[in-house]
Amino acid sequence: MGNRDVDERGERVIVRGPNEGKRLAGSGGTPIIVKLGGDEVEGAYSFVEMDVAPGPGARPHIHHLANEAFYVVEGELTLVLEDREVRAPAGSFVLVPRGTRHTFRNSADAPAKAVFVLSPPGFERFFEELAARRAAAPGGVVSPETVVEVGRKYDTEFL
Repeated sequence: MGNRDVDERGERVIVRGPNEGKRLAGSGGTPIIVKLGGDEVEGAYSFVEMDVAPGPGARPHIHHLANEAFYVVEGELTLVLEDREVRAPAGSFVLVPRGTRHTFRNSADAPAKAVFVLSPPGFERFFEELAARRAAAPGGVVSPETVVEVGRKYDTEFL
């Protein structure tokens, strides 16, 4: 996965090109790429790219330990933060503090692309575990209860 190198100062440099990274599916099967896992940067953060199809989007949830930053690269997302709805067109940045109930969706007719940074990291492992469970499940489908159960392991509460 990607390139690792050392620069002239002896620092580790990680380069991931387009479509490089760990390709998985989000909780609803949405394609994601884990561009950088927390274990690669001493637990500082994780960086995930997601293609968001038009439609209802993520279930409302709370990250109890992680702050989550959204940056909309293409298209537009609508985020609901507690009871506040925020329209986020391409170029928008939204920081969701830990403990904040939130969700997002693509209300447009065209796909959107966003990147997510979580600090501290760990939630990227939710996607990895869910992908493994999906691969083992009949028809590749996991129940909503499974999503809730796996989310709890990664300090996330699905509502």
